[in-house]
Amino acid sequence: MNQRRFYALDLLRTFAVLVITFYHVWESSIGESHMFFTRSQSVYAYLTQFFVDYWSYSGLILALISFFLIGFSKKDINLFRFLLVAVGLFGMMVHDQAGLDAQSWSWNLYGYLLVCLITVQILPKNKTLLAFVSLIALIGLVIPIETFQTLKFGGLPILDQMLTGDLSESTTIGWGLLPWLSIPVLGFSIGRILRDLPADSKVFRGFKYEVPVLLSMALVLIALFPMRRNVSVSPTGFYYYVFSGSLWFFWSRFAVIFIWMRLACLDSVNKFLGKFNFMQMISKLAWNRYFGICYFVQLIFLSWAADLATDFRQSPYLMDLYWVGLLVATEILTRLLVKRLSTFKLSAYKLVNRT
Repeated sequence: MNQRRFYALDLLRTFAVLVITFYHVWESSIGESHMFFTRSQSVYAYLTQFFVDYWSYSGLILALISFFLIGFSKKDINLFRFLLVAVGLFGMMVHDQAGLDAQSWSWNLYGYLLVCLITVQILPKNKTLLAFVSLIALIGLVIPIETFQTLKFGGLPILDQMLTGDLSESTTIGWGLLPWLSIPVLGFSIGRILRDLPADSKVFRGFKYEVPVLLSMALVLIALFPMRRNVSVSPTGFYYYVFSGSLWFFWSRFAVIFIWMRLACLDSVNKFLGKFNFMQMISKLAWNRYFGICYFVQLIFLSWAADLATDFRQSPYLMDLYWVGLLVATEILTRLLVKRLSTFKLSAYKLVNRT
């Protein structure tokens, strides 16, 4: 990856990680339709309104950031990334289904990511063509979700799931390629265009008054589109809410996200944020440096959440502690794994070098 560090993106991704792990713990243990803890009982209850409503698109936010950074990276193909996603895809299929009957498999996040990784590898290299691809991706995100839902393959449920998901309220399967393939394509294309720009480009230096203008626009958007109440946090209800959301609701959130990403590219913003030790600590977290591995590792600890569901109901603060513990344990284990992998690579290099 280029040496430029996008501190604002690290901060944005950290917020999104908090949301994703928050939802995963709730889904794996309680799984009720709505948060029933009171604010006096649990930090979860205090955070639910903001997290699940304004950050309900955290999965797509993470996809946008990740593929932007992949596009910005100097390395065109990362085979380990493909391997990680492929293992995740197979693991989720085995976990979710009674057997290995391909007819019973359901589309999931890892299938979506694998298709996205393959798609961005075949995108054109030319900047003009990439700009055109970005425009097409944006157009895909301004088409109402109902339009895509009319596209169905008769008699082939798995293709329907892949194409548009299954957005019936009781059996929601998210991550349909239409329109959500636009998110990684857009992120990757923009990252790839910016990758080859000179360090002193106006894109990085910014324009006069750009920062205050963009911040003002973001604040106005947040004020104009207040949070909704009674948002579902259940396994199916949450996905139904996210992937069936109105076009206006999606853009009320993502317009702010795109402003944030623009600010993240500015040297002035990175220089300002880089002055803070706390920001540098966040940027160095394994959750930011090795997000794909962290996401995979957290599944190990989530397996215990179901066994603690009764305890969580009786003592809600235990769920808060479990949530924090999940984040910390994943951070530590990922660092150990990466260190071990680096040692193994170095040993292998020395062995080959001697021969």
